[in-house]
Amino acid sequence: MALKIQPLRYFLLVAQTHSYQAAAALCARSQPAVSLAIRELENQLGQALFEPGRHAQLTPFGREHFAPIKALVDHHERVEQSLLNSAQRRIGQVSMASIPSYAGQRLPAVLVAFAQAYPQIEVSVQDDTAEQVQRRVIERRVDFGIGTQFALDPELAFEHLTEDHMGVVCRPDHPLAASDAPCEWSELAHYTLITNGTFREVNDPDAQAVLDRARFHVPNIVSLLAMVRGGLGITLLPALSLFGGQSDLCFRALAGASATRDIGLISPLRETPRPAAAALMAAIRAQVQPRKS
Repeated sequence: MALKIQPLRYFLLVAQTHSYQAAAALCARSQPAVSLAIRELENQLGQALFEPGRHAQLTPFGREHFAPIKALVDHHERVEQSLLNSAQRRIGQVSMASIPSYAGQRLPAVLVAFAQAYPQIEVSVQDDTAEQVQRRVIERRVDFGIGTQFALDPELAFEHLTEDHMGVVCRPDHPLAASDAPCEWSELAHYTLITNGTFREVNDPDAQAVLDRARFHVPNIVSLLAMVRGGLGITLLPALSLFGGQSDLCFRALAGASATRDIGLISPLRETPRPAAAALMAAIRAQVQPRKS
């Protein structure tokens, strides 16, 4: 015997108002419809819920089961609301991975707005190298990633978000800081170069010749920039990597199309993201799309 939830709601309203007419008004139904639903419920139970008469007084059976029925209806409504919220992307969890430059420069503003719009969605952000961002997505350790298109795995889809221009980072007193013009690769030949692996994405013979002469390799950007400040040498970084200003260092863009990299959303190919992940991806897209006037 399966009980329907709506007659149980009617039972609670009649019991609380002591009136079929008042209960019908509260749920926007006719009084005969509510009375019929209660009678059918009593027939299912094989027990009367209300005493005969005009004032709808509960029977002993009705009084005994009023609290359990109310608990059941309340629980049903909580579950129903939770499902609706989840379907509307208002609750849930989402995990993402991002290259540090984008995570530090662009994500904070997105997440502030997202947290306000979806206060019940829990977000986990992991920053990693471009290669590891792809690996995390492939292995389903995260819902999606933000990275570069370089050596994109065939199992992944890439959706362009923005371009990031690469350049030389040096101290203000370095000779390369004297000009604002785009820097040619040949200008770097006589200076000590510190790399962190970012420029593996550059497919340019002149660039490769310079990178092959690098004397130091420091993957951590904090340590890398500290060494540049200390005068060890120059480094090559995307512009987005210099989040936080770095006012004590100079950035000079590199010349040529090869010094620009595409950054975008990375997700499993031919898979639909979970609702919470789809909501966050939409928020990230909205940040880079021009606003309509």
